[in-house]
Amino acid sequence: MAEPSPPRWHLLRHAEAVACVRQRAAALASVRQHFADSGFLEADVPLLLPHAGQEPWLHPPSVSAPGLPPLWLQTSPELPLKRLLCGGLERIYSLGPAFRGGREELSRLHQPQFSMLEWYEPGSRLDQLVERCRALGRALAGALHRPAPPDGEVLSLDEACRRWGDVSIAPLLDGDRAAFVAQARRVGLLLDAREHVAQLVGRLLVERVEPGLATAPGWVFVRDYPAELASLARLDPADPRQALRVEAYLGGVELANGYVELRDAETLARRWQQEAAVRDGLPPPQDETLLAEMAAGRMPECVGMALGFDRLLMVLAGGTSLADVLPLSLQIEDAAPP
Repeated sequence: MAEPSPPRWHLLRHAEAVACVRQRAAALASVRQHFADSGFLEADVPLLLPHAGQEPWLHPPSVSAPGLPPLWLQTSPELPLKRLLCGGLERIYSLGPAFRGGREELSRLHQPQFSMLEWYEPGSRLDQLVERCRALGRALAGALHRPAPPDGEVLSLDEACRRWGDVSIAPLLDGDRAAFVAQARRVGLLLDAREHVAQLVGRLLVERVEPGLATAPGWVFVRDYPAELASLARLDPADPRQALRVEAYLGGVELANGYVELRDAETLARRWQQEAAVRDGLPPPQDETLLAEMAAGRMPECVGMALGFDRLLMVLAGGTSLADVLPLSLQIEDAAPP
């Protein structure tokens, strides 16, 4: 039997490309004006680096070029921005391309290349990130001549999961995955206690919670994630079972992920090792220089957030797919585009 033909990739042009480019230009300008008015500097950071983020569920594309060592396209500007924070900058942001590998990164809400907004500012409170997201939503809505989304509400992850999923994450805070899975099975969600906490929570969010979030008016901010999902966030000193992490949703779409930033190099190195252990395949090289600068105490106390600019634009403009707000988008098609 003959092998099936490989998928055909096409770069599709928006049906109203001129209007789309103008819309994006106005939205980008509004973001930059907001940060300029708030005392931030925009930082141009490299997209190609000899290392990359260690998140096990993300796959930074590798690049081979004649005469150069292996390089990695970044899944976010986080690592270079933190190097600049260690160099003495305080309020900085980056607005530009980010990259993800994997077939799952091509869908209604995913593109292998997309636009990411990431910012850092002094502080130690998650509500700073909540208010910044709300302000950005107002700024972009104004640029698009659309109504600003309501401020919405801030919930713990447990509150969100109980409200829309009929499942509490309390057992996960105590390390009891079996009890969490038993709860989920009682409401018809078939999970496996052998899976990582990130996979268990992710399934619950995607299958039960996010459809409920889509019915909520305005923003919904979800905070207080289990410590196993801290990534690069500090743990809550009042309850170290939880991370100082918040995610932002609008219209049921996950838009942003933010932390009170971890500053301890030893803890960061340990978490990177733990993430490497559950990754499918070899991890990219770690940023050893960032670890050294953090160990030297150069990382300031700050909060930071990464926001999918294309997704926010899509939701505010009333679109249903990233292709609705991208002048050109990657697609897999059976026939060549016009």
